[in-house]
Amino acid sequence: MVTGLYATSRRPNPATGGVCVFFSRSKTAAEPAPAQERRRSIRHATVTQVAKLRLDARREELCLLRDISPEGARAEVYVSVEVGTHIEIELRTGHIIGGCIAWIDDKAIGVAFDEPMPMSAVLAHCSFDERLGNLRPPRLNVNMRGILVAGGTQRVVPIGNISQAGLQIASADPLTAESPCMIGIPGLEPRPATIRWWRYGEAGVMLTEPLEFAEFAEWRSLVAA
Repeated sequence: MVTGLYATSRRPNPATGGVCVFFSRSKTAAEPAPAQERRRSIRHATVTQVAKLRLDARREELCLLRDISPEGARAEVYVSVEVGTHIEIELRTGHIIGGCIAWIDDKAIGVAFDEPMPMSAVLAHCSFDERLGNLRPPRLNVNMRGILVAGGTQRVVPIGNISQAGLQIASADPLTAESPCMIGIPGLEPRPATIRWWRYGEAGVMLTEPLEFAEFAEWRSLVAA
């Protein structure tokens, strides 16, 4: 029995009238990797992307995608969730993927998608250049009040949604676009900002310095508790 040798050619043997088999210690072709390893390398992509987690029609939270594949994803969450809950993940491109929470491990969750997604589409949704500025951070719908200081006037304003970069508020009084202001958000220190637009009683406010994700996630976990 020959171990570790691989047949490379067969030639006639005049002395015996048989065939000589020549062996080599190197394979002529590499053996294919196990199917499980091939699937893992093809299907799973490591990402780091902030996304929106929609738990129901009235509750939106933040999550941080870590791994994603056509069949599911692993994400970090900062609020309490339960196995079996049906959720929607909204990517920064605006694409929405539905699925169920399959497992929970501390802050990490595993999500099984309702239906498989093509890997090319998954990666396209998670790959972008931050410098292009065409993908805004996820906005969370909220129901709270803040304090706006603009034009020498302080007023209480309803906050409709908020992101790391800014927020949308309601203001019956007109506000001047591109004017500086200060905005106070419950649970956060007042921050300098700029009025970006005002129309039909609503305004967009951009923070001068965007909130760091860790700070935003911690704030959200506290106000959502």
